[in-house]
Amino acid sequence: MDSRSQTTPTPSDLGLRIRRRRLALGLSTAEVAERTGSSIERIEQIETGPFALTGGGLVRLARALDTDVDDLTSPRRPRTPHRAPIAPVLDPMRREECITLIDARDVGRIAYNRADELVVIPVNYCHLNGLIIFRTAADSAVAQYDLAPVAFELDDLDEGMREGWSVLVNGIVRPATPEESQLARGRVEPWAGGTRETCMVVEPHRITGRRIRSG
Repeated sequence: MDSRSQTTPTPSDLGLRIRRRRLALGLSTAEVAERTGSSIERIEQIETGPFALTGGGLVRLARALDTDVDDLTSPRRPRTPHRAPIAPVLDPMRREECITLIDARDVGRIAYNRADELVVIPVNYCHLNGLIIFRTAADSAVAQYDLAPVAFELDDLDEGMREGWSVLVNGIVRPATPEESQLARGRVEPWAGGTRETCMVVEPHRITGRRIRSG
């Protein structure tokens, strides 16, 4: 049977990979739609899934995203030995690009000092009104901070393609106001167990990012 006539549901992980690959390239849904000859609505449906996607449609998407079907469906596999290395290109990202990526994710890493040691831990967060809000336990070390300097980082790396991006936020952390805590309720759900009802806010002073891609 011709693969172009076959349809398979697009699983949520594939839709997420498509979205992450698009963001890694700095493309909008409109640009991907134009490249594939599709509509913006269809690209958004594919990314959010599940969505019936033909084999031919998957091929067109892979080409639009400057990759192939294998890398798009299994992006984390190690690079095969016979594949020739390509000189990477490291590009700085505009602040607007960084903010778009912060908006698109909900897990990052916060770095802070604890007992004269640098600690880096993953946190679930939301981005509201230019602030990064996360929840932690009331007795945690970071919950005791007030206007202390911190760094916040998020990234997405594709080992198979040797491509990815990272965003670094430098700023201060402080307890959230009651209004900020209320806004964050329902938007931040910590993966870690236990009681984590204390909301903390990272106020960005500087946001930088960079993207590495094949040359």
